[in-house]
Order: sequence, then C-alpha cells, then structure tokens
Amino acid sequence: MIANAYILPGAVSLNDRAFGDEPVVIHPHERLRWVNVDTLTHRIVADTPDATDFRNTNDLRPGDEQSFDMTRLGTTRIHCANHPNMTGTLIVRE
Repeated sequence: MIANAYILPGAVSLNDRAFGDEPVVIHPHERLRWVNVDTLTHRIVADTPDATDFRNTNDLRPGDEQSFDMTRLGTTRIHCANHPNMTGTLIVRE
C-alpha cells in the first residue's frame, strides 16, 4: 500500500501547512511517497531522524517524487531543508 504525502503548491508561504492541514499519518508496512506538486525544489528532513524509518528526501524538483518503506512506529517533526519555515509532523502508527 502507498501513502502519498504532498508538498503543496505555494508551500513556502504555507509555513506549517506546507504538507496539508493535518499531520502526515501512515501505517507500518506502507510505502511513504513524497510528491512535490509545488513549483520550487524542496528537500524534506526529519527533525528526529531515529523516530521513524524516514530521514530525508533527495532534492525534489517540481513533479519529482521519492518513496520510503515505513516499518517503525513513531512521530517526528519535519521541515524543508531549503525553506525551514515549511514544517509539519510525520506519524507512523497502527
């Protein structure tokens, strides 16, 4: 199963809503797919890299995507390395 997480259009101006109004929530053994639908390049980074299997994406140009297999339960804040005001939360839970 794949869970899509989107970098929204105009993400830089959305600040803590750059990835949506709610936390990114997925379940163990799902594949987390980051999709950049914005017009700028972003690199998403976990603030607590050992909290889940997600550490960071490569630079995602507009239209790019990158996937990660998620197995470990946990919660971490996330941000864009290129635009630190873009923040959110990633939760992996049952």
